[in-house]
Amino acid sequence: MTDLWEALGKLGNDTLVLFAMVNAVGNLPIFAELTRNMAEPERSATFRKGVLVAGGIVVGFALLGHFVLGGIFQVSAAAFQVAGGILVFTVAARGVMMGSRNSLGSPEENLDDVAIFPLAFPFLAGPGTIVTTILLMQTDGHLIATAAALLVYAAVLPLMRLAPLLERAAGRVAVMVVARILYIFIAAKAVTFVISGAKALLSSGSA
Repeated sequence: MTDLWEALGKLGNDTLVLFAMVNAVGNLPIFAELTRNMAEPERSATFRKGVLVAGGIVVGFALLGHFVLGGIFQVSAAAFQVAGGILVFTVAARGVMMGSRNSLGSPEENLDDVAIFPLAFPFLAGPGTIVTTILLMQTDGHLIATAAALLVYAAVLPLMRLAPLLERAAGRVAVMVVARILYIFIAAKAVTFVISGAKALLSSGSA
């Protein structure tokens, strides 16, 4: 019984950590802006596809992340964090200057791709979430990390359905303004990914 409670405690902790990293609630204005030109059925399908892809990415890294990074690509988690941080910063900078749609190109050409990029990656399954999942897997095991990821993305999908309600309540202009402000914070978070990854690389190189 003690082992069960300990496992449930680890599961709860890992779920909260991953949920905070995904930050679906904070990103609702961005989700609203990304899908503002979609009809309701298309928006729902985009959200489902984005969550499934993001969940698949994170669960995959929970099961095989350490092997994929170290065994196949032979890169460290720190190097992955730096590369992912640069990518997230690029997306955030384009979002601030041009908006989510314009940063992706023509809406008509990219409508089907929004669920994959940038919805699934990097917003729902960014480098911070992936690296965190790998670390949780190393400390708490594959089973708990995988279960935590499944619980997080099962909770994210209904939350994303609040995005169009937020847009209707606040108005498109307000949503666009808030989304651009959030992009600035995402860019700052990306810088912290790069800095922490660079510090880890330098420390490992000097050791």
